[in-house]
Amino acid sequence: MVRLILQTDPIFSDNMVLQRGKPVRIWGWTGDEGGTVRVRWECGEHSVCASTVVYRGEWSLMLPPLAAGLSGELVISDERDEIRFRNVITGDVWFAGGQSNMEMELINCANGPAELAACANSNIRFYQVVKRAVVDDDYFREERQTQWQICAPETAAMLSAAAYFFACKINADLNVPIGIINCSWGGASISTWMSREQLELSSAGRRFIDDYAAKVGNKTDAQYNAEMEVYFSQWREWDARIRARQKEEPDVSWETLNRECGQCPWPQPAGNTSPYRPTNLHTARIRRVAPFTLKGFLYYQGEEDDLRAGDYREMMYYLVRQWRGDWADDSLPFLFVQLPMYASREEMESGNPPRHWCLMRESQYLASLDIAHSGLAVIIDCGEYDNIHPLDKQTVGFRLALQALRKVYGQTEIEADGPVFSWAEMTEDGGSLRLHFDHAESGLEFRGEANGFEIAGAKGPYYAAQARIDGNNVIISSDKIAHPCRARYAWTKFGPTPLYARNGLPAMPFRTHTDESV
Repeated sequence: MVRLILQTDPIFSDNMVLQRGKPVRIWGWTGDEGGTVRVRWECGEHSVCASTVVYRGEWSLMLPPLAAGLSGELVISDERDEIRFRNVITGDVWFAGGQSNMEMELINCANGPAELAACANSNIRFYQVVKRAVVDDDYFREERQTQWQICAPETAAMLSAAAYFFACKINADLNVPIGIINCSWGGASISTWMSREQLELSSAGRRFIDDYAAKVGNKTDAQYNAEMEVYFSQWREWDARIRARQKEEPDVSWETLNRECGQCPWPQPAGNTSPYRPTNLHTARIRRVAPFTLKGFLYYQGEEDDLRAGDYREMMYYLVRQWRGDWADDSLPFLFVQLPMYASREEMESGNPPRHWCLMRESQYLASLDIAHSGLAVIIDCGEYDNIHPLDKQTVGFRLALQALRKVYGQTEIEADGPVFSWAEMTEDGGSLRLHFDHAESGLEFRGEANGFEIAGAKGPYYAAQARIDGNNVIISSDKIAHPCRARYAWTKFGPTPLYARNGLPAMPFRTHTDESV
């Protein structure tokens, strides 16, 4: 009979970052039933230890809290075996999840090759969760090869750019090592990151389950695999055209690429083993790393669910509930990103681009108000025309870091939020609206022309409004509206976003009346 030797979960490895300042969960397996497993953090006078008894082949314990900035070894042993992880440091560990804009790799962001060449920092480390949607033998083989990496040009090309720039800012400001658990998947719906049990708690979640099941129908896994072969063939042809055109002109815009090379084939075929089936990524990715002790979550997602904006606020509540439950910590900070401006060339040329992204941004903002210990990074000014994957991930990471510095690390002198609409009133002459804002203490300014504001009466259409700054307020009017009652700003899929606080942060898009259909 083969004896099961002492093992840890694959996320534990050399070079890892252990969370400072709170008990650290360590777990694994061994065949020594009823035996004792001991874990020691060896770092001179900072050494600590803990032990537990093996039950049904599994063991799990909490290591006492560790100070920040330590470097040492983690030693796990039982009566017969010992595992020693070297070059382990203590700091803050952040989990980065979402879809393609969180996934965008450092090498592929704006100025990517130069950023990668300069990224070496032994106090930024990362772990890439296996990118598979089904846990099978292939998954286990790949997972056994995973390990924590030290940020360097030869290791970090595929690291999330947004998470990297977040880590750089936090590390530079606080002088605390930062670990990133990198776990995102392009095109993933919010429903893929939750369990079936969690989804079934909400009417919105049940709709996601039922709608995807209807797409799959009676399709077998073999049929799905055959459809995916055809899809990947189409995708490879498209990708080859893109790469060839970029080789000719490295700075070619995505508007040109989309026009000359065609749109990326999307969506993929539906199937039960697809990464886009609700619950699959939760099973194959979240559950494979939880509950590795964290400082908090970073999340950038929503593009895939834009047509379900009415459900998104509810879904965000249940997603955060799911993840905090997976880590058994109801207070883990959850920082997420509001969608920027984006519209395809076809949508803009139609003359009437849809407004579902406006509703999605609003749902994300309302969710941030619902969810305790959360923060919302506004990047409305970071979008690109005809490119759903804007390259500026430096700003995304920076603004997420501002949210963390103020709301997680307690640096109250940090201004993390730009202007947020608070309330509106009619001016004394009755012909204008005065818009009041929170987070405008540093003052307001327009960058470029004062466009993007619209005004309306009690009924009837909106018209473009003239806008001027008056202290910490904006006054808007239009000669087409004698008695204005309603207003909105940047309420479009793609358009100008000129209003900023003098702290450099953009105003969040808004409408004064949320009961309107669009």
